[in-house]
Amino acid sequence: MKGEKITNPHESARLLEMVRAKHSLLEVSMPGVPDIFFSALLVINADDQFILMDEINTRQGHELLLVHKKINVSTKINGIDLSFSSTLQQAYEKDGIAVYKIDFPESVLYRQQRQSYRINIGLGISIPVKMKREDGVPLYGNMINLSETGAGIALNSPCAVQMSEILPFCELRISEDQTIRCQLEIRYIKPNDNNKPQHIGGQFIGIDNLQQRELSKVVTGLQRDLMKRLPKDAI
Repeated sequence: MKGEKITNPHESARLLEMVRAKHSLLEVSMPGVPDIFFSALLVINADDQFILMDEINTRQGHELLLVHKKINVSTKINGIDLSFSSTLQQAYEKDGIAVYKIDFPESVLYRQQRQSYRINIGLGISIPVKMKREDGVPLYGNMINLSETGAGIALNSPCAVQMSEILPFCELRISEDQTIRCQLEIRYIKPNDNNKPQHIGGQFIGIDNLQQRELSKVVTGLQRDLMKRLPKDAI
């Protein structure tokens, strides 16, 4: 499963803060150690480049961490897999419980499991998309792929959107008389490079049953169109 590597420390901190706020369980492993241990995030500090992590669930894990110092951490939140590597700076006790101060990760790997297969939009088919951010800033683009649960979009102009940001307005202009309106949660960002358009991917939120049926019809139509264009020996 492909993932997105987040290297911006403030974006990483935002994702990890979501983990901390939901008290998501951390799986902690160490190089050369076959066992998996468990912990939780206590404090995220991107400015001073450290994280505070709760006491590991076993005495063995605690003692191994003090020796190895290197750790790999993974967790899940809202259907998203997050993982990172770090190094122990120091361990101390607070109210009789161990607290670990570890380095803020250089990167966080973000993986989203797709729930539906996305159909690439063929040449000659244009589905314009109009969106707005929470602050009212508009974004415009064109669909590059579509499923019943989300879409990939090529933006007309680059925009500093953030992973897991929710755009409160998203309008898909399917045809002259068919428009689907919803919210879009950003799940993928590909920066614009080599003068290519910036691509984003997202999951639809807030689609009512009627619009969901219309969207399903559009996806089915695109699938049929794709099958017609495939060579017979490829089917």
